[in-house]
Amino acid sequence: MKLSNKKKLLTVIEFAVVGVATWLNPQAGFLLFLLRLCFQILTALQTEEPSEADKEEPTNRCLRDRQQSDRKAAMARRSLPHTPVKSTKQQKLN
Repeated sequence: MKLSNKKKLLTVIEFAVVGVATWLNPQAGFLLFLLRLCFQILTALQTEEPSEADKEEPTNRCLRDRQQSDRKAAMARRSLPHTPVKSTKQQKLN
């Protein structure tokens, strides 16, 4: 959930809780003040946590980065520990 949505939800909950508390006991001014203060502190302490999608590798990498990672993946797939892989330049020289 995005931080802005969390703040909006917290504001709605604050309104409902303080409204019900005021309706139940309108003379408890100091306690209502403390309740609103607690909600303000909760709102201020909220931080943006990275979601699962943000933790993954970004998909909008530049072309050079994609080519390098593709080359590394291809080398890892085709190279076996018992079979040395010769490059095309080495094959042409031999």
